[in-house]
Amino acid sequence: MNWLGSLAQPFIWHPSRAAFVGLAWLGAGLVLPKTARRPLLVAAVGWGVFAALEFQAWRERANIRIDLPVTWPALCILTASCLALSLKRIAGTVSRKET
Repeated sequence: MNWLGSLAQPFIWHPSRAAFVGLAWLGAGLVLPKTARRPLLVAAVGWGVFAALEFQAWRERANIRIDLPVTWPALCILTASCLALSLKRIAGTVSRKET
């Protein structure tokens, strides 16, 4: 679980970084085919919510972050599952076009 916490370090107390990741997912969602778009938009919303939580923690100067053991793994699971679903939909679209 320590490796998961180390992945969170660049985003803790840096809401702009989390917002940038959300905007990147949004941009990827808008570029990809329509069938793969919705999962990436869900991931973008998830990162946007995380950015809002980080902004609130930064503004309040929250030193003890009891929310991170829940929010960070949830965000990682959400992002991975949305990416996998989007890739699965893209692969399904490509295989239908080939036949």
